[in-house]
Amino acid sequence: MRKRLVLLILATTVLVVVALIVPLGLLVRDQAADSAKVAAESDAQQVAGLVALALAVTDDPNVIAEALGQLPDGTIVVLADGEVIGDAEVGQGELAVSAIESGSTVADSVPGGWEVAVPVLGADTTVAVDSFVGNATLTEGVVGSWGLLAVVGVVLVGVAVVVADRMGRGLVRPIEELAQSAHQLADGQIDTRVEPSDPEEIRETGEAFNYLATRLQELLHEERESVADLSHRLRTPLTSARLQAETLGDEAEREAMLSQIDRLERSMNEVIALARSRPSGETTSLMLDDVVEARIGYWKVLADEQGRGVELSLGAPDGQVNLSHSDVAAVVDNLMENVFSYTPAGSPIAVSTGGDDTSVWLEVSDRGPGFRAEATERGVSGVGSTGLGLDIVKKTAAALKVDDRPGGGAVVTVVFERD
Repeated sequence: MRKRLVLLILATTVLVVVALIVPLGLLVRDQAADSAKVAAESDAQQVAGLVALALAVTDDPNVIAEALGQLPDGTIVVLADGEVIGDAEVGQGELAVSAIESGSTVADSVPGGWEVAVPVLGADTTVAVDSFVGNATLTEGVVGSWGLLAVVGVVLVGVAVVVADRMGRGLVRPIEELAQSAHQLADGQIDTRVEPSDPEEIRETGEAFNYLATRLQELLHEERESVADLSHRLRTPLTSARLQAETLGDEAEREAMLSQIDRLERSMNEVIALARSRPSGETTSLMLDDVVEARIGYWKVLADEQGRGVELSLGAPDGQVNLSHSDVAAVVDNLMENVFSYTPAGSPIAVSTGGDDTSVWLEVSDRGPGFRAEATERGVSGVGSTGLGLDIVKKTAAALKVDDRPGGGAVVTVVFERD
């Protein structure tokens, strides 16, 4: 935070300094140019007064030149016939012709600088006094002024950084203590508390942390009691179901029922473990095709009883996913359960897998009524279920896509990231 505070103050100060210095620099440049232009206009007006006096006596160029004497630098007199009195700069004099023709003062930027031409009307002729200012003169002193402004800006930025660093040092210390206490709380030291200290915002944060830690203690205690109660409530009917299953006369049916009860018991244990913030199963690298083939083999028994054809196409022989066996099996079971629950008996099922260099996928399609547009939203079903099946699939998979199948039905594609 200390570094960020310094960077924030630095960025803010730089913006303010730039916003101040750039206009000042432009103002200095414009003032230097304006001063040079005013001086040139003044020279032209002074020479124009002398030319007007000379024209009142004669229009002889030699006499006019003698009357003017030494002209200021950059100033020339252009007669009506184009004759020039004085030393002209390269390209100077073009505006003088316009001034003579229009009879009015003309000023404009020209190659190499700026030029002003003032017409002088005589009894029988019109001449123009032309003053030229080069670019070097227009920007004289500007570079030095810009350098001074830059130094002032750097000093202001440096002072701001020093002040920000001192402020940050005072703010960071209590925040670091708060962060250390938060890590201790995350490590399970529920009794951890902080000593709130100034500034006021940090004090309020410390008090909020202490309140949070207290509430966590209370909630954890309530959660443990709720989990214990949930465990007791679930195990009692599960035990009863196991006892009833053991009385079945058909051995194959009895074994299938007990297998499902075992699976339900494992799922229940995983839910309880998850509620206690413990891993529900180890994450390992496994082959998607192996899990899919095993689970489809289980569901095929029910499919045969309902007259459903099950088409299985395994196309990801090297499709390893970094998930637990129970998580992948839960994905397959949820998809198959949706098909059996919401499509009429006899509807065919197609299951396929595939993969590429970055991912593998599982696709389950049917010939049922299809899904509603919002079916993948948590808790949304519209057919009397909990609406959590596809949401569980979404949490396990990298991506879930639900489409309508051409000719009726739905296609669900589940994408897993490769190991």
